[in-house]
Amino acid sequence: MDSGEIIGHVLRAILMMGLLAGPILLAILALGLLLGVLQAATSVNEQTLTFVPKLLITALVIGVGGSTILSLYVDYLRDVLARIPAITQ
Repeated sequence: MDSGEIIGHVLRAILMMGLLAGPILLAILALGLLLGVLQAATSVNEQTLTFVPKLLITALVIGVGGSTILSLYVDYLRDVLARIPAITQ
């Protein structure tokens, strides 16, 4: 296996990581920004006020898009496992 193939596998793994975690992280980021602006406007600096909404939005995103995320991961994992015999030769 040459270095080009290794770089290709690493880049594909990084892309897959972004596709799997991206929607959840973007939703949390948007909510955190909104809550931060709201807290700054009202001068309420309680850290626990942001935890529960972030937890709920995480559960909502996983509930709505979890099957898509899981199918992307399963397809990627099947492809990686199918390539193992070719990699070892």
